[in-house]
Amino acid sequence: MAGIAFEIRKILKKKSLIGLSYALTYGISLSAGPIIISIFSILFSGLVAREFIDEITVRQYQIVVTYIIALSLIISSPLQLILTRYIADRYFKGETEKILSNFSGALVLSLSLGFLTGLLLSITTMGELPTTFKIAFTFSLSLCSGFWLINILLTAFKDYKLILLSFTAGFGTIVLITPFFSNMGIGGLLTAFFTGVAITFTLLTGYLFKVYPTRKLFDLDFLKSGYKILIPVSFFYNTGVWIDKFIFWFSPETGSTVLGPFKSSIVYDIPMFLAYLAITPGMGYFFLKLEGEFAIYYSRYYEAIIKNETLERIYELGYDMIASARSIIQETIRVQAIVIIVLLLFEKAIFRVFHISLVYIPLFNVLLLGTSLQLLVMAVLSLIYYFDLKVEALTVTFTVAVLNAVLTYISIKLGPYFYGYGFFSALLISLLLGILLLRRVLYEIHYRTFMLNS
Repeated sequence: MAGIAFEIRKILKKKSLIGLSYALTYGISLSAGPIIISIFSILFSGLVAREFIDEITVRQYQIVVTYIIALSLIISSPLQLILTRYIADRYFKGETEKILSNFSGALVLSLSLGFLTGLLLSITTMGELPTTFKIAFTFSLSLCSGFWLINILLTAFKDYKLILLSFTAGFGTIVLITPFFSNMGIGGLLTAFFTGVAITFTLLTGYLFKVYPTRKLFDLDFLKSGYKILIPVSFFYNTGVWIDKFIFWFSPETGSTVLGPFKSSIVYDIPMFLAYLAITPGMGYFFLKLEGEFAIYYSRYYEAIIKNETLERIYELGYDMIASARSIIQETIRVQAIVIIVLLLFEKAIFRVFHISLVYIPLFNVLLLGTSLQLLVMAVLSLIYYFDLKVEALTVTFTVAVLNAVLTYISIKLGPYFYGYGFFSALLISLLLGILLLRRVLYEIHYRTFMLNS
């Protein structure tokens, strides 16, 4: 934490527009870099593949990869937060010998679950598809289920540059080798994807095995910890942000079959994809504020308590920390509001440049607001995680999952004019709930620190 905060402060010390732009780019790269690289490498590899294979096959490939990413995130989600918290505690207490063994245990569980899910889907739903495709799908799903787990663990230790470089190497390889596998059809394209995933997985795993030596290779001690409530927290969040896509894919009114069991929604997918790209500036700015400012105030407050400084000094640092937390939410809203206004002003020109039908604009506008609300929910949850508010985190993530499923289903039944409003409404309600819970905790921060932890 200190290392990345120091790097950001060093950049911002220049106090120039160039320095601020560089810091924002740095924040976007480190916070959203893996997601952006994954998206653009899949798109670019699709563009490259179009030179060698028909466009229908390329679209099938991109849809299948979207399913792999979605399913692997959901499969690995129950282990993400509980493992991260357990290992962070071991790191803080100097028990680093337990890190690798528990990571290995969680990794084996996640890889196995991903493999079994892929195998089950291949056997039961992909009977007519090539064997090469089934094998590549199964192993890709397994490895992705593993490296999202590695990614969130390295993120907890602030190894952002390593993550970024690993994703660049792996997904860059996909782009480079795609032409050589195109003659194998959909199975070849997916094999190229698996190769890139395997490179990323190997680089990330190799780093962890190098940095954290251990006498015991496999352990599940993290499952015996007191953080079991984090299992549903992470599961509900990842399921919640994907459930509206699955409902649109498999709804008779909005979905259509692309390949075997894989469906998509031409109505929903394109505007949603564009809307997610639009939140990267806000995500980068939020990252800068969280790591470059709030993390410092947070550390100062609790260090003052540990060092038995005066009550007046502790209260002063507490107020600074609370002000910083509020500032993160408020300024992230301002930054994302500017992005929204700019996009609304120039959206027709942007759509024409990329040859996207203007029919998508009304739905894009709704989803743009929805993804912006999702960014704010992420910001609130990040602060909630900082203060170790497990029940509050569970409440917010459960609300996201349930409301997004119910309201999205209702919006489809109401007709095309209501598409996207289920997603938007679910995130709006979840955000308001999260802010209320966080506000109450910040108001009681001194009481909670001294009385509930005594």
